Amino acid sequence: MAAALKLTFPTVVTPYGIAGLIVLLAATADTVREEMIFGILLGVMVLNLLAMLFARAIVQGALLLLLRLLGAVLGVVQVALAMQIMLQGLESLGVLPAAK
Repeated sequence: MAAALKLTFPTVVTPYGIAGLIVLLAATADTVREEMIFGILLGVMVLNLLAMLFARAIVQGALLLLLRLLGAVLGVVQVALAMQIMLQGLESLGVLPAAK
């Protein structure tokens, strides 16, 4: 059981996900918004369960190629977003001149 928890906690229930959930719930005082957050959380959990149940079928054939391509595209988008955030931070600190 302890080995399963060591494997499951960092990969299925990430610390980033828990921190994000805590921040979202702390930032809202509206019960409707809390219900939406829990609904989205439940949806993500169902998608994770389905991905684990059908993992063998997902990683076979052309779908694997599509997933690798999607991973590459999302990786480039993530790098671009990180660069944009860093440049905006440097501009707001006055290290870089403001873009026109």
